[in-house]
Amino acid sequence: MAKFYLTNAIAYVNAGPHMGHALELCQGDALTRYHRMLGDDVRFLVGTDEHGSKIAQVAKEKGLEPQALADQNAALFVEMNEKFGAANDDFIRTTSELHKRGAQKVWTRIAEAGKFYEKEYEGKYCTGCEAFILDKDLVEGKCAIHLREPEVLKEKNIFFKLSEYTEAIKAKVLSGELEIRPNSRRNEFLSFLEEGLQDVSFSRPKTSLKWGIQVPGYEDQVMYVWCDALTNYLTALGYADDDSLVEKFWPADVHLIGKDIIRFHCGIWIGMLLAAELPLPKAVYVHGFVTSEGQKMSKSLGNVVDPMELVNKYGADPVRYYLLREIPSDGDGDFSRDRFKVVYKDELQNTLGNLVRRMLTLAIKNFEGKVPQGDGALQVSIDKAWAGFHEGFLGFDMKGALESVMELARAGNLYVDQEKPWELAKTDRARLELVLGNLIVLCRELGKMLQPVIPETSQKILTQLGEDQLILGEALFPPLED
Repeated sequence: MAKFYLTNAIAYVNAGPHMGHALELCQGDALTRYHRMLGDDVRFLVGTDEHGSKIAQVAKEKGLEPQALADQNAALFVEMNEKFGAANDDFIRTTSELHKRGAQKVWTRIAEAGKFYEKEYEGKYCTGCEAFILDKDLVEGKCAIHLREPEVLKEKNIFFKLSEYTEAIKAKVLSGELEIRPNSRRNEFLSFLEEGLQDVSFSRPKTSLKWGIQVPGYEDQVMYVWCDALTNYLTALGYADDDSLVEKFWPADVHLIGKDIIRFHCGIWIGMLLAAELPLPKAVYVHGFVTSEGQKMSKSLGNVVDPMELVNKYGADPVRYYLLREIPSDGDGDFSRDRFKVVYKDELQNTLGNLVRRMLTLAIKNFEGKVPQGDGALQVSIDKAWAGFHEGFLGFDMKGALESVMELARAGNLYVDQEKPWELAKTDRARLELVLGNLIVLCRELGKMLQPVIPETSQKILTQLGEDQLILGEALFPPLED
């Protein structure tokens, strides 16, 4: 049995969940469910990032203590996971004592390797990114992501010698030891490495920021939020206290992240692991952003989509399906309510739901719920779909995997149109049994393929298509209410 450890990027708790969080959750959950289908020993980690100046700032604006804000918003992410039916094995919070001890343990290993030094530094700091930004990366003096001018900070900090690891990290990427998908992101990161990595401030003085993890051996310093946050992938395995899960699951097989944090995960995190002499993750999968009606989501534009509201209205499975079917796994994609309704009606309700229901209705009516036996006429289509399905999931292309599923569903509907089983019921019972038997096999395979994507609906399909008895349950996808 192979092991498969996948981590999602932990969500920053300055606010509640948005569609980008929902997309990554669905991707991570589908990938890990797929590997459970393969029989792998799977561990799926999600969680929240709860330290840093942005948390302290937002908490102050709301009249809250930072911990109270973190507790409040972390609960929203737990709720989102439950609403979407995520099968995560753990939920790490960086304010937990377990995480704090583990982060300090990683720091101590890097310190013992002699990879820290103290330095007074003046630079431009973007609170949104929780990072110092070089002038060359500013656009008209503003952060390219958060579109606001960074503040100038002058502090005495502890720096990590990240610059020493430029060539080592480049070699890991080029050799494939550290795989970055898609290739466009890999090439983007390699281009970034050509400039050479810069040493990174890894601490903040408590006079500037109290909300963070204490730096071992320094009463007046807290850890830089990214140094703290990135260690969660290890600390969630009990790295601070018990290495049993670390030995079983580390290194991570996949870090699943958004495109805006590649440099942190492929640069800083890999440098930290090299310095601490810890094994590197095998792969980093990078997804894009979700826009709304063709535009970046913005409160001022009034186009912000609340993933919780969508699930409450339409159910988890349709929203999961849309995000994995319509949003390219490795690129940007758009959420449109009109498009959502088209996909729901055309693919889920008609192509899939009606196929299963029509076939079941005929089989139960004509064979009293017993399972008719086919002759394997649709096996070539089934095998082709499974090949495309596996290729998609193993290649971080869940959109492609789902296209293979829908091709199989369309093949089933075409077979129905060609064979006309409602007419066979009147003229040729033997042929009807073969046709419905073939369709039951096809629909059962569809149910299996959909397990990672729409698990609740998949279970309904497989329950109705029992090996010994057929059951006509409620419609898989009822009509939408506007």
